[in-house]
Amino acid sequence: MRVVIRDLLSDDEGARALADAAGPHGLYVTNALALGEGEGFVMGRAGADEVLVWVGPRGNLVAIADDAAAADLAQRVVDEIGRRRRPWRIAMGPAALVDCLRDRLPMTPLACREQVYYTGGAATAAREHARDDVRVAERADRDRLVQATLQLNASDLNVDPARVDRRWLRDTIDERIGNGTTRVIGPPGGVRSKLDFGSEGPGGCVIEGVFTFPEERGKGLATGLVATCLLAATQRMCLHVGKHNRPARRAYEAAGMHEAGSCRLLLLP
Repeated sequence: MRVVIRDLLSDDEGARALADAAGPHGLYVTNALALGEGEGFVMGRAGADEVLVWVGPRGNLVAIADDAAAADLAQRVVDEIGRRRRPWRIAMGPAALVDCLRDRLPMTPLACREQVYYTGGAATAAREHARDDVRVAERADRDRLVQATLQLNASDLNVDPARVDRRWLRDTIDERIGNGTTRVIGPPGGVRSKLDFGSEGPGGCVIEGVFTFPEERGKGLATGLVATCLLAATQRMCLHVGKHNRPARRAYEAAGMHEAGSCRLLLLP
Protein backbone atom coordinates (compact mmCIF):
# COMPACT_ATOMS: atom_id res chain seq x y z
CA MET A 1 0.00 0.00 0.00
CA ARG A 2 1.34 3.42 -0.97
CA VAL A 3 2.68 5.52 1.89
CA VAL A 4 2.12 9.28 1.64
CA ILE A 5 4.34 11.77 3.48
CA ARG A 6 3.78 15.51 3.78
CA ASP A 7 5.42 18.32 5.70
CA LEU A 8 3.87 19.31 9.01
CA LEU A 9 2.23 22.74 8.75
CA SER A 10 0.75 24.89 11.51
CA ASP A 11 -2.69 24.92 9.84
CA ASP A 12 -2.73 21.18 9.15
CA GLU A 13 -6.11 19.99 10.42
CA GLY A 14 -5.22 16.30 10.09
CA ALA A 15 -2.06 16.76 12.15
CA ARG A 16 -3.92 18.74 14.77
CA ALA A 17 -6.51 15.97 15.04
CA LEU A 18 -3.77 13.37 15.59
CA ALA A 19 -2.15 15.52 18.27
CA ASP A 20 -5.43 16.24 20.05
CA ALA A 21 -6.42 12.56 20.02
CA ALA A 22 -3.09 11.64 21.65
CA GLY A 23 -4.06 13.39 24.90
CA PRO A 24 -1.12 14.43 27.11
CA HIS A 25 1.37 12.89 24.67
CA GLY A 26 0.15 15.25 21.95
CA LEU A 27 0.23 18.36 24.12
CA TYR A 28 3.69 19.50 22.93
CA VAL A 29 2.58 19.27 19.31
CA THR A 30 -0.82 20.92 19.86
CA ASN A 31 0.91 23.89 21.47
CA ALA A 32 3.69 24.00 18.88
CA LEU A 33 1.24 24.04 15.98
CA ALA A 34 -0.55 26.99 17.56
CA LEU A 35 2.76 28.85 17.93
CA GLY A 36 4.25 27.78 14.60
CA GLU A 37 7.26 26.21 16.32
CA GLY A 38 9.37 23.28 15.14
CA GLU A 39 8.97 21.17 12.04
CA GLY A 40 8.12 17.60 11.06
CA PHE A 41 5.98 15.42 8.85
CA VAL A 42 2.78 13.40 8.68
CA MET A 43 2.68 9.88 7.21
CA GLY A 44 -0.29 7.75 6.23
CA ARG A 45 -1.80 5.13 3.96
CA ALA A 46 -5.07 4.90 2.04
CA GLY A 47 -5.77 8.59 2.54
CA ALA A 48 -5.61 8.39 6.34
CA ASP A 49 -3.09 10.18 8.59
CA GLU A 50 -1.44 7.58 10.85
CA VAL A 51 1.87 8.97 12.15
CA LEU A 52 2.97 12.46 13.11
CA VAL A 53 6.58 13.36 13.90
CA TRP A 54 7.48 16.79 15.30
CA VAL A 55 10.95 18.09 16.22
CA GLY A 56 11.05 21.19 18.37
CA PRO A 57 13.63 23.97 18.64
CA ARG A 58 15.06 22.46 21.84
CA GLY A 59 15.78 19.10 20.17
CA ASN A 60 12.66 17.29 21.39
CA LEU A 61 11.28 14.72 18.94
CA VAL A 62 7.68 13.64 19.54
CA ALA A 63 6.17 10.80 17.50
CA ILE A 64 2.41 10.26 17.61
CA ALA A 65 0.74 7.06 16.35
CA ASP A 66 -1.36 4.22 17.66
CA ASP A 67 0.47 0.97 18.42
CA ALA A 68 -0.56 -0.76 15.18
CA ALA A 69 0.54 2.09 12.92
CA ALA A 70 3.77 2.53 14.90
CA ALA A 71 4.66 -1.13 14.40
CA ASP A 72 3.67 -1.23 10.72
CA LEU A 73 5.39 2.01 9.70
CA ALA A 74 8.33 2.17 12.12
CA GLN A 75 11.00 1.50 9.50
CA ARG A 76 9.55 4.07 7.09
CA VAL A 77 9.20 6.67 9.84
CA VAL A 78 12.79 6.22 11.03
CA ASP A 79 14.03 6.38 7.43
CA GLU A 80 12.23 9.70 6.99
CA ILE A 81 13.62 11.09 10.26
CA GLY A 82 17.11 10.23 9.07
CA ARG A 83 16.53 11.68 5.62
CA ARG A 84 15.45 15.04 7.03
CA ARG A 85 18.52 15.36 9.27
CA ARG A 86 16.75 17.55 11.79
CA PRO A 87 18.88 17.39 14.98
CA TRP A 88 17.22 15.96 18.08
CA ARG A 89 18.41 14.92 21.53
CA ILE A 90 15.41 13.29 23.17
CA ALA A 91 12.67 11.26 21.47
CA MET A 92 9.29 10.25 22.85
CA GLY A 93 6.67 8.06 21.21
CA PRO A 94 5.22 4.55 20.81
CA ALA A 95 7.56 1.77 21.91
CA ALA A 96 7.83 0.07 18.48
CA LEU A 97 8.83 3.30 16.77
CA VAL A 98 11.24 4.56 19.44
CA ASP A 99 12.88 1.14 19.71
CA CYS A 100 13.42 1.14 15.95
CA LEU A 101 15.01 4.57 16.25
CA ARG A 102 17.25 3.29 19.06
CA ASP A 103 18.36 0.30 17.00
CA ARG A 104 19.62 2.64 14.26
CA LEU A 105 21.79 4.67 16.64
CA PRO A 106 25.58 4.45 16.21
CA MET A 107 26.00 4.87 19.97
CA THR A 108 24.55 3.62 23.25
CA PRO A 109 21.77 5.93 24.49
CA LEU A 110 21.88 7.47 27.94
CA ALA A 111 18.33 6.25 28.58
CA CYS A 112 15.62 4.22 26.89
CA ARG A 113 12.68 3.61 29.17
CA GLU A 114 8.93 3.80 29.67
CA GLN A 115 7.48 7.13 30.79
CA VAL A 116 4.09 7.57 32.44
CA TYR A 117 1.96 10.66 31.83
CA TYR A 118 0.06 12.38 34.62
CA THR A 119 -2.53 15.10 34.27
CA GLY A 120 -4.54 17.31 36.61
CA GLY A 121 -5.78 20.80 37.28
CA ALA A 122 -7.52 23.04 39.76
CA ALA A 123 -10.47 20.66 40.07
CA THR A 124 -8.26 17.68 41.01
CA ALA A 125 -5.68 19.48 43.18
CA ALA A 126 -5.21 18.12 46.69
CA ARG A 127 -6.03 21.32 48.57
CA GLU A 128 -4.85 19.86 51.85
CA HIS A 129 -1.29 19.77 50.47
CA ALA A 130 -1.25 23.28 48.97
CA ARG A 131 1.29 25.64 50.54
CA ASP A 132 1.50 29.39 51.04
CA ASP A 133 5.29 29.57 50.59
CA VAL A 134 5.48 28.68 46.89
CA ARG A 135 6.94 31.61 44.95
CA VAL A 136 8.23 32.60 41.53
CA ALA A 137 11.99 32.08 41.22
CA GLU A 138 14.19 35.17 41.19
CA ARG A 139 17.74 36.05 40.18
CA ALA A 140 19.14 35.18 43.61
CA ASP A 141 18.02 31.57 43.04
CA ARG A 142 20.09 31.05 39.89
CA ASP A 143 23.05 29.17 41.41
CA ARG A 144 20.80 26.88 43.40
CA LEU A 145 18.68 26.18 40.30
CA VAL A 146 21.81 25.35 38.31
CA GLN A 147 22.76 22.77 40.94
CA ALA A 148 19.22 21.39 41.00
CA THR A 149 19.21 20.90 37.23
CA LEU A 150 22.63 19.24 37.19
CA GLN A 151 21.67 16.86 39.99
CA LEU A 152 18.31 16.04 38.39
CA ASN A 153 19.88 15.31 35.00
CA ALA A 154 22.55 13.13 36.60
CA SER A 155 20.15 11.08 38.74
CA ASP A 156 17.25 10.82 36.30
CA LEU A 157 18.90 10.80 32.87
CA ASN A 158 22.51 9.70 33.53
CA VAL A 159 23.87 13.00 32.21
CA ASP A 160 27.38 13.66 33.53
CA PRO A 161 27.40 17.21 35.00
CA ALA A 162 30.85 17.74 33.50
CA ARG A 163 29.35 17.45 30.01
CA VAL A 164 26.71 20.12 30.50
CA ASP A 165 27.36 23.53 28.90
CA ARG A 166 27.14 25.76 31.97
CA ARG A 167 26.67 28.96 29.98
CA TRP A 168 23.72 27.43 28.12
CA LEU A 169 22.29 26.16 31.39
CA ARG A 170 22.59 29.55 33.10
CA ASP A 171 21.04 31.27 30.08
CA THR A 172 18.14 28.80 30.12
CA ILE A 173 17.55 29.35 33.84
CA ASP A 174 17.81 33.12 33.42
CA GLU A 175 15.20 32.95 30.67
CA ARG A 176 12.84 30.98 32.90
CA ILE A 177 13.37 33.41 35.76
CA GLY A 178 12.69 36.30 33.40
CA ASN A 179 9.55 34.62 32.06
CA GLY A 180 8.32 33.70 35.52
CA THR A 181 8.02 30.01 34.59
CA THR A 182 9.88 28.48 37.56
CA ARG A 183 8.25 27.91 40.94
CA VAL A 184 10.22 27.22 44.11
CA ILE A 185 9.97 26.58 47.81
CA GLY A 186 12.65 28.13 50.01
CA PRO A 187 14.11 31.57 50.69
CA PRO A 188 15.89 33.56 47.95
CA GLY A 189 19.16 31.78 47.24
CA GLY A 190 18.09 28.82 49.37
CA VAL A 191 15.75 26.86 47.09
CA ARG A 192 14.65 23.55 48.61
CA SER A 193 12.34 22.28 45.84
CA LYS A 194 11.55 23.54 42.31
CA LEU A 195 9.63 22.91 39.10
CA ASP A 196 9.35 24.57 35.70
CA PHE A 197 6.46 25.26 33.37
CA GLY A 198 7.49 24.06 29.92
CA SER A 199 5.30 23.99 26.85
CA GLU A 200 2.16 26.14 27.26
CA GLY A 201 -0.71 26.75 24.86
CA PRO A 202 -4.19 25.59 23.86
CA GLY A 203 -3.36 21.97 24.73
CA GLY A 204 -2.42 22.81 28.31
CA CYS A 205 0.82 23.26 30.26
CA VAL A 206 3.67 20.78 30.81
CA ILE A 207 5.32 20.64 34.23
CA GLU A 208 9.04 19.86 33.93
CA GLY A 209 12.12 19.56 36.09
CA VAL A 210 10.50 18.73 39.42
CA PHE A 211 13.36 18.38 41.92
CA THR A 212 13.86 18.41 45.67
CA PHE A 213 17.38 18.53 47.07
CA PRO A 214 18.31 15.24 48.79
CA GLU A 215 18.61 16.78 52.25
CA GLU A 216 15.04 18.11 51.95
CA ARG A 217 13.32 14.93 50.82
CA GLY A 218 10.69 13.12 52.84
CA LYS A 219 8.99 16.39 53.86
CA GLY A 220 6.29 16.47 51.18
CA LEU A 221 7.81 19.46 49.38
CA ALA A 222 7.31 18.13 45.83
CA THR A 223 3.72 17.15 46.63
CA GLY A 224 3.02 20.58 48.07
CA LEU A 225 4.71 22.38 45.18
CA VAL A 226 2.76 20.48 42.53
CA ALA A 227 -0.54 20.71 44.44
CA THR A 228 -0.14 24.48 44.77
CA CYS A 229 0.54 24.87 41.04
CA LEU A 230 -2.42 22.67 40.16
CA LEU A 231 -4.72 24.69 42.39
CA ALA A 232 -3.69 27.91 40.63
CA ALA A 233 -3.96 26.41 37.12
CA THR A 234 -6.41 27.77 34.57
CA GLN A 235 -5.81 24.90 32.12
CA ARG A 236 -4.84 21.24 32.06
CA MET A 237 -1.44 20.50 33.62
CA CYS A 238 0.57 17.47 32.49
CA LEU A 239 3.93 15.89 33.20
CA HIS A 240 5.73 12.65 32.46
CA VAL A 241 7.93 10.58 34.74
CA GLY A 242 9.90 7.34 34.58
CA LYS A 243 7.59 4.36 35.11
CA HIS A 244 9.80 2.91 37.85
CA ASN A 245 10.23 6.20 39.74
CA ARG A 246 7.73 5.30 42.42
CA PRO A 247 8.61 8.09 44.90
CA ALA A 248 7.95 10.77 42.27
CA ARG A 249 4.77 9.07 41.08
CA ARG A 250 3.44 8.88 44.65
CA ALA A 251 4.15 12.58 45.08
CA TYR A 252 2.23 13.50 41.91
CA GLU A 253 -0.69 11.26 42.82
CA ALA A 254 -0.82 12.75 46.33
CA ALA A 255 -0.84 16.24 44.77
CA GLY A 256 -3.97 15.39 42.79
CA MET A 257 -2.69 14.19 39.43
CA HIS A 258 -3.82 10.95 37.79
CA GLU A 259 -2.18 8.60 35.31
CA ALA A 260 -3.13 9.32 31.70
CA GLY A 261 -1.06 7.20 29.31
CA SER A 262 2.54 6.34 28.59
CA CYS A 263 5.28 6.48 25.97
CA ARG A 264 8.86 5.35 25.39
CA LEU A 265 11.66 7.86 26.00
CA LEU A 266 15.05 7.77 24.25
CA LEU A 267 17.90 10.12 25.22
CA LEU A 268 21.07 10.58 23.18
CA PRO A 269 24.49 11.00 24.83
